[in-house]
Amino acid sequence: MCLALLKFSHIDGLTSFKKSLINTIHDEQKHLSLYIKRIEDLGYEFGDFPLNCYFWSQSLEIKRPAQFSAMMSLTFEAANLDFSHHYMNEFRKIGDKESADIMKVVFDDEVNHVHLGLHFMNSWKERQKIWDYYVENLIFPLTPARSKGIYYQRSFRELAGFNDEYIKSLENFDDGYRITNRKKCTT
Repeated sequence: MCLALLKFSHIDGLTSFKKSLINTIHDEQKHLSLYIKRIEDLGYEFGDFPLNCYFWSQSLEIKRPAQFSAMMSLTFEAANLDFSHHYMNEFRKIGDKESADIMKVVFDDEVNHVHLGLHFMNSWKERQKIWDYYVENLIFPLTPARSKGIYYQRSFRELAGFNDEYIKSLENFDDGYRITNRKKCTT
């Protein structure tokens, strides 16, 4: 989010987009604080487990706000709708209410983040369909398949405001990669 603010600081007419990034930064800092506290409660420290740099490597090529929104909001945060809900349920199954509650906070915030990304993408596109505009703004090797979590759930996309045509396009999209061959849920 901070990288996007820096990259797009010179572009006029993006005031509400930039404000939404600042609000999202606050949410993401809240998530990080919740994660760090929970890790410490479990007897570990932040940094004890390796992290993945996939997001950072993908963000290097971003040149336009629509590319950022396609990658961050409509891909990574959209996938986190599924991931956060999945892990919330897994934590509940093992009786870890504290971790489940954190994932619920993350899920609720992600619905808003995805909705905002969709809002801006809709405002920037011209006459093309939102699905086409989204795909056009993804930077290879990202594909729409990355916007699905472990168990893809259609209802979460509806909650975030996607139209049926977009959702059907996403459901039918297959990039052929094993890692993005997600399972579908009926909810």
